[in-house]
Amino acid sequence: MSNILKKLRLDFNPFEPAATGAPLHAKLPPPKKLEYRVKELLDLHQSGASGVKAIVIVGEYGTGKTCLLQWLHSEVFPSRHIKSFCFDNPGVQFYDLANRLLRTIGRKDFAKFIWELAGAYVTVPGQRRLFQKGYEEYLATWFRPSRQQDLTIPLQEAIKSANVTTNEQIAHCLARIVTKIVKKPYFEYRDLIPRQSGSMVPEGEEAPYFRAILKTILQGTSAKAIAFLIDEFEEIDLQKRLTRRAAHDYLATLKRLINLAQSEQIDFWIVMSMTPDAYEITKELEPSLIERISDQILNIDLLTSSEALTLMRSRIEAARSSETDESIGDIFPFPDDIGFRSNTYSNPRRLIKTCFRAIAQADADVQLPFTEDYLHKIEDELYPQLTNSENGQP
Repeated sequence: MSNILKKLRLDFNPFEPAATGAPLHAKLPPPKKLEYRVKELLDLHQSGASGVKAIVIVGEYGTGKTCLLQWLHSEVFPSRHIKSFCFDNPGVQFYDLANRLLRTIGRKDFAKFIWELAGAYVTVPGQRRLFQKGYEEYLATWFRPSRQQDLTIPLQEAIKSANVTTNEQIAHCLARIVTKIVKKPYFEYRDLIPRQSGSMVPEGEEAPYFRAILKTILQGTSAKAIAFLIDEFEEIDLQKRLTRRAAHDYLATLKRLINLAQSEQIDFWIVMSMTPDAYEITKELEPSLIERISDQILNIDLLTSSEALTLMRSRIEAARSSETDESIGDIFPFPDDIGFRSNTYSNPRRLIKTCFRAIAQADADVQLPFTEDYLHKIEDELYPQLTNSENGQP
């Protein structure tokens, strides 16, 4: 431990310089009122009382959307036996999501889901014995192309019997994922783009194929539901305008996701984050789509001073030695009263970056607890205040 950290009564700097995402060393649930509202919506979805199992989180950059999604992914959904998958800036094409999902799981594990599910429904005695030997045995011995072809049709029929899909083309594509795995044990991007040579997705069947994938994962993991957590689903916001094609793809993807979240055929949830600008653009492009989920919008408010103190305290506690004198105050080396300007402490990302810099730049001569002058100096270095003339004022 450095002498400066020892002086600050910290084992390490508990704030990250980039301030993106949840910290590794501290549990950080959202503010209580937001936590209550999120769980209220989740209870509604789990009871089956909501039409669309969707939540849209709307907040400016740095207000904690990513932290909220990571909290749902790591703590909330596992406690509800819901299998969740995270996507960051997934793009506007629907197959981008399918591609990212299957490449996250891996072809071998996904093929094993299909193998185990379908194995109970294979009726041909010779093939049934093969399934009884197990998936690893299949991988070790099933090399001859003719034997792979012999298995494709009965496996296809077993997939349909397992109620994964009733579509012949989709069942055939899923069977091929298994029978071709020895030759190709991984997914490539082009594998999941319709109309590409060797694609695993039948043309014109993207939505039902995706539903079959979700049903396979749902049954293969014994989860109660599957959730997609889509972070920064707002690349549209960066350009401020969309080409006609990009707008069509984005809205088509969003519509398909919402349709899946409303389907009675599978228990599928979506949680998306957007900036206010992206939300307004989406609402303008497709008002009827937003109307379907209008009562499931969560707006992230700026932090109050009390909430900012809670955030700082949780970080600092994780970096405090058990031998630290309790009389120094629970957010030491920061003063008990927040010394930051309101536009710093109200934005989580800005607050964390400023706290990191205050600790990182402290030297042997720094006054403790940190003074307001010292903290304002750090703020001005990171976020220079506009002069009156730059603000357009006389």
